[in-house]
Amino acid sequence: MMDMARAVETFLEQVDRLTRLPLISDAEMGTLFGREVVSAVEVLDRYNREQGLCMRCESRCCQTCRCELYAPQFSGCPIREFRPVLCRLHFCNRFLAGGGPLVEELGDIFFESLLAADHQGNPRVRLFEAPPLAISAPDLVAATSPWIGAVRAGTLDAAEAERAVRKEAEKHRVVVEAAA
Repeated sequence: MMDMARAVETFLEQVDRLTRLPLISDAEMGTLFGREVVSAVEVLDRYNREQGLCMRCESRCCQTCRCELYAPQFSGCPIREFRPVLCRLHFCNRFLAGGGPLVEELGDIFFESLLAADHQGNPRVRLFEAPPLAISAPDLVAATSPWIGAVRAGTLDAAEAERAVRKEAEKHRVVVEAAA
């Protein structure tokens, strides 16, 4: 059982220190929620790899949340190393068989953290409502839309587009950090 109060407290202490939201690195995830949450995510990620849950799912979660960076031709999330917190802490019902309690706890920690920050009047809460990314990262979406559209239309190689999207996401993180 994870210490939800500690994770929420860590979130509240750290949320204003992050300058590159909504995209977040693994290290920033640890800073934001603490090692215990990161360890739980790692357990579920390992379970996912072993069971191939997301690969066999055809990325329904990405489609349902209307992620602008999703294309069925991609081998996975093109910005996996910088994906938003929502993407890192969402585990669908297919994870319940091997990690039910962790799935529920992570969901609770995520929502309790957002509720606590919102209660404090923290405007950064809206940055965690991604995807879709257009509201919080419109420049990233605008820059990557042509590649995503071309991949979906079959006129651009998916691997080439994934590299271009990843490179653009890295630039977006640097620009946002410098502007903060």
